Amino acid sequence: MNKHLRRLSMIFFIPFTLLNAVILLSGTFTTVYYDVGQEADLPRFGTQNYSELLVGILAFALMALLAVKIVKKRMLPLALILEAVVCLIIIFSSKAVAVTDGLMLDNVINEFNAGDYHSLSKGGYMFIYPFQLGYVAIGQIIGNLFGPGNYTVFQLINMIAILFTVYLLHLITRELFENDEVCAIFDVLSLFMFFFFTYVTFVYNDVWSVTPGVAAIYFEIRYLKGKAVKDEILAALFLGLGCFLKTNLYIALIAMVILLIVHFVQEILDNEEQKKRTVFFNLVFCIILCIMAIYPLKLLGNVYAAKADLEAYPEGVPSSTYFAMAMQEGEGEWGWYNGFNRNTYDECDYDRELTDEKAKLAIAERIAEFKERPLHAARFYARKFLSQWADPTFVSVRNFELSMRHSDSTSSFARSMVDGIWSKIFQGIMDVAHFIVYFGVVVYCILTLKKKSFTLWQALPILFVFGGMIFHEIWEGSSRYIIRYYLMLLPFAAYGLFEITKKSPK
Repeated sequence: MNKHLRRLSMIFFIPFTLLNAVILLSGTFTTVYYDVGQEADLPRFGTQNYSELLVGILAFALMALLAVKIVKKRMLPLALILEAVVCLIIIFSSKAVAVTDGLMLDNVINEFNAGDYHSLSKGGYMFIYPFQLGYVAIGQIIGNLFGPGNYTVFQLINMIAILFTVYLLHLITRELFENDEVCAIFDVLSLFMFFFFTYVTFVYNDVWSVTPGVAAIYFEIRYLKGKAVKDEILAALFLGLGCFLKTNLYIALIAMVILLIVHFVQEILDNEEQKKRTVFFNLVFCIILCIMAIYPLKLLGNVYAAKADLEAYPEGVPSSTYFAMAMQEGEGEWGWYNGFNRNTYDECDYDRELTDEKAKLAIAERIAEFKERPLHAARFYARKFLSQWADPTFVSVRNFELSMRHSDSTSSFARSMVDGIWSKIFQGIMDVAHFIVYFGVVVYCILTLKKKSFTLWQALPILFVFGGMIFHEIWEGSSRYIIRYYLMLLPFAAYGLFEITKKSPK
């Protein structure tokens, strides 16, 4: 990266480093857990179990050493096979079903397949949350092919998405650091991602949307390194699919556009002959990325609106209600979901203008309170940040337990995952992995600052993660939303761990 641009990148890289250090410090002394049998996500802070943490770190170190010295290039297929086995055991032992929003969407899918589009009408689920139409459209295809409510199919797709995500992250690790040993350490790290495996039963669009998002970033990295047009086209296609499933991926769009702009600025600074071609192509690519991320869902919405005999597809609950909810607190809740957005929309009889006014009034009142109590505001946002980013389980065990309340599984293993010995083992592994990942990331950050070795392609996933850190401080919070960012940290963690364990290169 050009030295001037590298200095400019410190605007986000230094805060990124500090925030990761804060998460590491929190994970050193505390851990986040959830009580069984609750009706809402209520993160609790508990004391770190140092004996488990030490044993886990030693186990990881041994596995990483074996992978680097003996297995190396065979580690990826071995990891994928083991991860597939774990996912299959969880799927078929738990017989988990759709719950909460996943169940609501399953009902919508079945209604749409029967020609009933009333949920798009005033007060209906899709009237309030029309951004879910991408998931519903794919769910309709699955329902037509495999029958209604076939949750096993949804979960097997989750498993395929998990395996492809791990594979793509391995490729990203190779592109970023071009080192087989770093890749082998990443492969070992992926084996510790038990929150991801637990989410294999989650009938919703979270896992599905992670894979195309990771693929988009992978191909964008390849374009930034090699300038191959086909890589940028693939990045745009995968970004479009990811945003079609989950609009939170607009953060990836923003990061990609920023790096494309930085890319042609670097070309202008470093390569006078190529600047016109690069500026033209990158500006075109910025437009293509925006079109692919935004318009497929809008076009689909118009199709469904026509089927429902509506003039236009619903706009949904105003975004201001999410920002207002993000500033509210209750018992164990720091800006997490509390129903404010939907409840306010209901109370206003689905009048968007009135709902927006009420939400903005709530925001203004909360800002005034924060001004009067600045220390309270600081504590609120610190708790909100840590309850999301310092949660090693990412609400996975809690969501698994919620599904198992409605499962007819008699498996002792599946039931043990809820509140038995396997629950403790899974949470212990996730806790260890969480500490190791942030330790590795902090080491990477310190070495990068020291060596001034930050590259344009490394900046992309880091800017994406940093954008997620900022966005989920001002938007509805949940550690479940942090999964896609946490996974993107794994390649950097692998590099940091490699650097502190290798012998002196001199």
